[in-house]
Amino acid sequence: MRTLFTFAVVTLLAAISSCGGGGKHDEPPTPPIVAATVLTANQLVFDSDRTGNHEIFVMKTDGSAVQQLTRDTNYENWWPRISPDRKKVLFYRSPAGKPENYAEASLWSMNADGTGVTQLRAKGDDGWTLQGHGEWSPDGTKIAMFGSVGSALEIFVTDALGKNPVQYTSRGGVNTDVSWAPDGSKLLFNGCAATPCAPANYEIYVMAATPFSPETRLTNDGLADYDPYFSPDGSRIAWLVNVDPAKFPVGNVTLGAWAIRIANSDGSNASYLINDGNINSKPAWSLDGQTIFFHRMELDPLVEGKFGVFRMSKTGTDLTRLTAVGNGHNEHPSN
Repeated sequence: MRTLFTFAVVTLLAAISSCGGGGKHDEPPTPPIVAATVLTANQLVFDSDRTGNHEIFVMKTDGSAVQQLTRDTNYENWWPRISPDRKKVLFYRSPAGKPENYAEASLWSMNADGTGVTQLRAKGDDGWTLQGHGEWSPDGTKIAMFGSVGSALEIFVTDALGKNPVQYTSRGGVNTDVSWAPDGSKLLFNGCAATPCAPANYEIYVMAATPFSPETRLTNDGLADYDPYFSPDGSRIAWLVNVDPAKFPVGNVTLGAWAIRIANSDGSNASYLINDGNINSKPAWSLDGQTIFFHRMELDPLVEGKFGVFRMSKTGTDLTRLTAVGNGHNEHPSN
């Protein structure tokens, strides 16, 4: 969960002039909405504000054949996640002008062709004041997410319609960024049991996918760790880490330099996939486990003060931009 980070990026855009130029792969949105009932293995979804507000898009994993799925200027649409059967897309909405706002968020789903847009959880359902990071279970019957319980953020699991939430953690503090093991037996999340939580106290944990199971801490690096995901075979995890919190100061906040780490599923043998002094965020594995998709802002040296979607190999090589420079923010890719 990066609410303060999002606000800082908005501030940054007022201070940095975007550089021109174009990417090699990105294409204009192609009307009409994509005519498909199932998204193929070589397609990924992402959100972009290229049309003004944030909308959900789909493209091929090489960056071609971009098509727009949502078209509603009343909302900011973000965090698209493809269902296991690849027939639906889960995503969040907040009012226009309030992008990635967890206090204003509502949870939605739609068909793979952009039709059938349906609200699953409204703002304030079950008394929550914050919600986010919805992730389908591997069998598609459940959704894991974070929600608020008093002053704490805890992990919950709902049914596939976003109803009947069951609380899974009761640690206090902040517990967010939940994701599933490929067999559905475990949950990864980041958290900080202290109150208040300093970013440096955010670590990665794993627990059995049953309510109130004891958690095992996987990181202990004194840095802010976010967005952990298992590889498709369950043998590895990749996550986001703030390696230089003081870098890129903007007003009263700093954006920091962010890297992507990889380790064995028990947290051992951790190494960096990318740690180049820029802002690298939200790793997402390809279905075959060979590629990591993520969004990235290139500020050192400056290319553009906006996020683009990139890919790299699971070894950190072959870094490739998939969305064009000058085409707005492009974030949260999911294959």
